[in-house]
Amino acid sequence: MLDIISFNPFRVKIPFLLDIIIVSDSEQIKKIETSGDVDRLHAYDTASLPWWAKIYFRATRFHDNKRDLWFCALESTSNPSYQQRRAYLEEKVATGYSEADVKRIAELLNKNAEDEVLAYEMVQIVNHRFFEKEIPSTITKAAENTLQNIGEAILPWKYIAATKAHSQVIDYCAENLPDNVHIIDAGHHNIGEVVKTTTGALKTLKNNLDKSVEEIFTSNPLTPQAPRIAVKESNFDGLLSSPTIPGKTVFLFKIGNAAIETQDINFTFSTGTSERACVFKDFFLEFMKDLQQELRQTKSQS
Repeated sequence: MLDIISFNPFRVKIPFLLDIIIVSDSEQIKKIETSGDVDRLHAYDTASLPWWAKIYFRATRFHDNKRDLWFCALESTSNPSYQQRRAYLEEKVATGYSEADVKRIAELLNKNAEDEVLAYEMVQIVNHRFFEKEIPSTITKAAENTLQNIGEAILPWKYIAATKAHSQVIDYCAENLPDNVHIIDAGHHNIGEVVKTTTGALKTLKNNLDKSVEEIFTSNPLTPQAPRIAVKESNFDGLLSSPTIPGKTVFLFKIGNAAIETQDINFTFSTGTSERACVFKDFFLEFMKDLQQELRQTKSQS
């Protein structure tokens, strides 16, 4: 029987088929996240994950079904590879960007360049550090077609296009990244993130030059939601009317809503704390501040 609980958290439960809990309240997100009763999605082997999660994620930038690879942010901290992979990303991100990079993006924004052009240029700035060469426009265009949210997966034509695009991007990453580099962490995810998220953020920044970067990207968060999976049976001190099912109950933390509600930048890049925040957090904020300054300067000179 379909069981829909209409208060927050919002739970949709169909026995033996589906159990999803959507959490929008910022304090509830932090309570559940720090409880020890949930973990990142790949805390369980891919084969044992809920059926819908396997279908959806194989058409996204977060997972490669063919090689059974998952993005670092969806790995449990207990995964033996996690710390090394995180350290590699931090080392590469720390190489930063140049003043010329900032000026190039500012120039494109001032010329009202198309999203496709902005995406291509930003991909080079972000991903050259991993590939050590230019990423072709065919790949940046393909990355646009991978799935961004679960609702898109129910549209057959969109899902088919997404799986095709996913294969094109991941195969390019496998062929062009060094052998010891994780092709989702350093390749597919970062390319897709820039194309599908950062490009829009650039235009949002341009339209809000009078506001602080932190205010802009809490009011206009980059990531709408973050998944977690139950690892223990719990009702979270009565927050849920029935307990979670380990390995079956999936939480969708609406961190975008929480960022808007709290104006806390930690919800833009994590789940309300600095722990395991996005590796690119400082890079993104610093780049946007420098870009904002450049745009203000060119605007005052025009």
